[in-house]
Amino acid sequence: MFKITKANDLEGFGTPPKGFVMPDLELVSHYCRIESWTANLATGVFFIGAAARHHHGLPGDGDFGLLNLVQCYDAQDRQNVLELYEVAAMRPSSFCFSTTIVQDDGGQIPVVCTGESSNFSDDGGGSINGIFIFPTFRLTQKKSLHNQ
Repeated sequence: MFKITKANDLEGFGTPPKGFVMPDLELVSHYCRIESWTANLATGVFFIGAAARHHHGLPGDGDFGLLNLVQCYDAQDRQNVLELYEVAAMRPSSFCFSTTIVQDDGGQIPVVCTGESSNFSDDGGGSINGIFIFPTFRLTQKKSLHNQ
């Protein structure tokens, strides 16, 4: 899944419907880990938390850019993810994608990302903010739906 839209196309979309009850965070944490992230468009530097650094195979400190972040993604998805970020870096946008992080031992970690870009300036500044969602399971090998 790779989706992007102009940010203003979603006005009012995030408003919860009448009677909406927020899910219990303890219940949500049973199924997934959620971590926020941000990227500075002027510098190209991403700021992510400890869990996302760990899952992406990145060191616990130091700066890194988009290519460092996506190098662990499934090779078939990597170009689509790069294109989403490229569009988001050029104009206010909202986007989401899902892929897997391929680990050195062949295991895979599913990841869902959603974000939006904003605060654009004439000097190339702006930011992209979002969340990573990591389901609390790991895939041991890539299986088709027929093999599950």
